[in-house]
Formats: sequence, C-alpha cells, structure tokens
Amino acid sequence: MNVLGIDSSALTASAAVTANGVLLAEQFVNNGLTHSETLAPLTIQALASAGKTPDDIDVIAVTNGPGSFTGVRIGVALAKGLATPGNLPCFGVSSIEAAAYPFRQTDRLLMACMDARRAQVYCAFFTAGERIPTRLTDDAAISLAEAAAFIRAKNMPVLLCGDGARVAHAYFTESGLTRDTDIALPEGDSIYQRASSAAFLTEYYLTQTDRTAQDAFSLCPTYLRLSQAERELNNKKLNNK
Repeated sequence: MNVLGIDSSALTASAAVTANGVLLAEQFVNNGLTHSETLAPLTIQALASAGKTPDDIDVIAVTNGPGSFTGVRIGVALAKGLATPGNLPCFGVSSIEAAAYPFRQTDRLLMACMDARRAQVYCAFFTAGERIPTRLTDDAAISLAEAAAFIRAKNMPVLLCGDGARVAHAYFTESGLTRDTDIALPEGDSIYQRASSAAFLTEYYLTQTDRTAQDAFSLCPTYLRLSQAERELNNKKLNNK
C-alpha cells in the first residue's frame, strides 16, 4: 500500500510517502513560513524523492485536526485537491495521535497536546502499544489545570509531545507539578507530529481494523471547538438580544 501523508496542523509542515510500513521519503520544515507557501512544494518533493507520482498512490492520509484552524484547512484542501482527479481515497488522522505515534513504545504516560491558547490544549493521553499508542482518552480541548489533575491521578512518569508540549511543561513547572512528577520532553523537532506518522497510522487502520477510507468530498476538518471569530460572533449575537 502506497500512502501519501500530509501534515500542516501545527507550527510545522511535512509530507511523506510510505509503502507497506516503510518510509520512502519525507520532507519537513519548521521555518516559520506559512503552510500555504510550503505544503504543496513539500508534497511534490516527497513524491519525487520516493520515485512516485500521484497515480502510484493508493490513499492520501492527512492530519485533519485538531490544531491550527488555518493549518488544518490547508492540509485538508491539498488532500482533497490531490485526491479528486483520480478519485483517490482519503483518510483523516488525528493530529494528536500523529504526535503520539513515534513514542508508542514509551514506558511513560504520554500526553500529546497542541497549544489551544488561553491556558488550554487540544490533548489526549496514551500509554504504550505494540503497533500504535494505546489511547486512554479521546481528543479534547481541556485546560492545563485539567491535564495536571489527570496526571496527578495517574501517578506515573510523563512524556509530553506535540506543539503544545513546551507550553504545558512551563505551566506544570509553574504550578509545582514537576516537583512531584517526572515530566520529560523529547529532543528537538521530534516533539512535533509528522506526515509519516499520519501515513503509518492510516496503513494500520486500513489493514488491521474495520475503519475505511473516504472520498475527497467527505473528508472534513475536526476542530473540537469554534474558532475565535465564530466565538466572537456568537457573543455579539447574544449581547445584541
């Protein structure tokens, strides 16, 4: 199975091509440029490096949220655009699960999180799994205080990952949680989710479970909460009543 993976759900952007559990090529940037500038060229480069064309791809995997509203939309739009001409199937992957995937064999409680601002994170907790991380919670938008309470209740060492990991670690340090709990961070860019993780998760779910791919038209972002603009509009409507 040839899978094209795409991720632009957070600060970084990446594209990867995998085949039957093997990473053929991956392009990754963390340079501050907008995803609208970088994602399509990264995808072209990943396909070329893997020696593949869109005609060789069996399914397109994309992190469809939660995360940056604009970033998620860009990734989903590119996946739709690539899939439509050849009617390729698509598979939406949790950006949080993609962040957790590289650490699936950790012996720690794994908190994969993305910065949702205002002392909140998009978050889920996992433990080790043989093929994929073992999920303990669904993806949710929660406060860092709620995350800290969950960690205290589990009473085990923690590994943070995702683009919200450093924000969470700073909060846990300030709140005193790190005095009582061993909380670690991955090194360098390994903290971020990658398109290769989305591709590997897609292959697992399509071959080892009863989950199925969908057509480009049915692929949609998963936001978990309203955007700031939508929240402000709703508040304005309420205030005008």
